[in-house]
Amino acid sequence: MRYYHSYMDRQEISPSAHEKLLNLCAERKLPCRPWVRYAALAACAALILGVGVWGLNPGSTADQPGSPSPVDQVPAPTEAVNLPQLDDAQPVEPPEGFVVSGPAQGDKLAFPMIPYIHYQDVSAVPETAASRAFAPGSFTVDLTREDIQAIFWGAQGKPEAGHPKTEQGDLPWMLFWDGYTVHGYAWYDGQGQLTELTIRGDKGRASFTLELRLGALPFTCCVDMSRGDQISQFNGVDIAAWSRVYDRDGDGLADYICGSEFMTPDDIGVRFENHNSAMEAEYDGGTGGVDPALDGACTFNALFVRQALTADGGLHLDHLMAADYIPSWREESFDTLDQARQEADFAPYLPAAEPEGYSAYIGNKDFHGHLSYQEGRRNMLFVRWSRGYDNVEVEVNSPEGNSTSHYEPVDINVPESYDARLYDIPWCDSVPEEYRMDFYSVTFRAEDMSLEAVMAREVPHDTGGSSFHFSVLHPNSVVVSYSCDGMTARQVWDLVEPTLA
Repeated sequence: MRYYHSYMDRQEISPSAHEKLLNLCAERKLPCRPWVRYAALAACAALILGVGVWGLNPGSTADQPGSPSPVDQVPAPTEAVNLPQLDDAQPVEPPEGFVVSGPAQGDKLAFPMIPYIHYQDVSAVPETAASRAFAPGSFTVDLTREDIQAIFWGAQGKPEAGHPKTEQGDLPWMLFWDGYTVHGYAWYDGQGQLTELTIRGDKGRASFTLELRLGALPFTCCVDMSRGDQISQFNGVDIAAWSRVYDRDGDGLADYICGSEFMTPDDIGVRFENHNSAMEAEYDGGTGGVDPALDGACTFNALFVRQALTADGGLHLDHLMAADYIPSWREESFDTLDQARQEADFAPYLPAAEPEGYSAYIGNKDFHGHLSYQEGRRNMLFVRWSRGYDNVEVEVNSPEGNSTSHYEPVDINVPESYDARLYDIPWCDSVPEEYRMDFYSVTFRAEDMSLEAVMAREVPHDTGGSSFHFSVLHPNSVVVSYSCDGMTARQVWDLVEPTLA
């Protein structure tokens, strides 16, 4: 275990991947609007669905005193949740989004018939994650309010309200997305053809993610469950659904998670997952009234399934099938360092020769070089040498859009912010909090680089020797990142010094 902890303490992600993780994981803290106008209806309405009864109450048990499901009684996954591996070349910046407003006559609306769906309890099943690769040239386009509305209403747009019970708000009211802040983006391939899209919504502790993909289920980390006879059907469509309850964010409160996936008759793959809900309910597909918070989350999920698979609803993607503009792009692989050095813009920052001790591996699979360019997003060249468990990696990022703007250099006069020799492993216990975020992936200014700076980033390597991880910010905003195993500080400095001229 000593070697395991030593290894894990030295694991890093690149600054660009770290930035994208922060963007992806940032949650909006928005006031939760009470569902007051639906409460009166809940008191006098009950729908018999199969053998279950569905009703609606305002609020969520997670926010109510005396919640019936304290976290210490909630079954947790048997393993920690794995984060998916991010494609470092594919940033996704969440737009501002919009807050969904409900219909003005909401107090006169009738409840919808809600489909019966069995949400298999997978609380004890570990969540899994998988890596995925995007097609060369793939890019995202933020969805506008109008784009999202057309997904649910089609080209005809918002239906006219001929009767108070058919009145709509920003989106079909039967989604019950009122008060959620909604935003989304569409993925296009290098030829500008739609491949998939994502819509996210947040409302206090409640949130949801809708993913759509043409012709197949979306590429998403999902629970690996044995479905067997747990498949439900609605309007002739097979639906796999699941639920889990545990404290997913460590805030001491139970989280109620429900998901469903299916293929629409129009061959659109759908995955819809919601975390918590702004409602309580009694729904036979969940716990049948035993846990109103979980039943409310199941109800919220089933409401979306109904909207997606009814004749007066559906999902419409015709308006998004082709992008208005395709950014230029280029992807290139190299078998040798000499080939990589033919890229004139990158050559000054690449090693002039194979790293010492790695030359015997030239020409085989232990060298890899790759160039990735996309207009307005990235311009990067990466080379790697491998020798058993040791790797030498050099990544050159030339400014393209804001691709290098998040590399913040350290103050060379404050060694506490970068010098690994000052702290004991694990760093999470020894590095002061004010330096912790940048300490794992330090960036130096080119004018501050020296052999001493390299030595300050030296840490023990599991297979012997040392490892070094740092980046260098050049005056022209080019950033060169180094990750070197099994080398001495002098050998690493020999890679860096020629690039500083």
